[in-house]
Amino acid sequence: MLRTPTTTSARRTRDRILEAALELFNERGTSAVTTNHVAAQAGISPGNLYYWFSDKDEIVRELYAGFAGAYEEMWSGSDANLMDVAPAELLKRLAAGAALSHRYAFLGRELLGLLHGDPILAAEYRTVRARRTAAFDALARRWRSDGVLRPLSDQGIADLIQALWVIAETWLAVGEMSGTSVETADGERLLRLVLEPYLLPG
Repeated sequence: MLRTPTTTSARRTRDRILEAALELFNERGTSAVTTNHVAAQAGISPGNLYYWFSDKDEIVRELYAGFAGAYEEMWSGSDANLMDVAPAELLKRLAAGAALSHRYAFLGRELLGLLHGDPILAAEYRTVRARRTAAFDALARRWRSDGVLRPLSDQGIADLIQALWVIAETWLAVGEMSGTSVETADGERLLRLVLEPYLLPG
């Protein structure tokens, strides 16, 4: 069961565990990392780790929550604010999303497997995805009405959002498979390549 830190010292310990896990998961992958590895990396005892997290799955869920929370904050935490976003600002935020994906690289590499293996994580993922997809759909429809977006059908809008989502979630893993260095700019470039042809000039 997750515990909520009540002091600054406790919060630092919990955050240190998460940072250690994130570093190890990014370097080695979740399957090669145990809670003992995480505890050693964080400089604490395994018992101290288990005070905060019951198992590795719980750590993964909390890291995903951190990723999703940072993503929500990047969009100002309000769908009302999203409705006022211009195309240039949207592209800037998509680029920030690519940088966030780079920080949580293990999620990009392993997300499908993690979702299949953890129903709790999968349920949270579906909730986040449904909320963001609905917000992007509303924005795209507004752009279509305002003459910012090409006159796509409703299905065309849904397909465009799906394409952007797939790229946002997989660009890092696919890029790394090439064996070359992958940079945040690579993800930004791919997202722009898909979106920009659908934006009207002006």
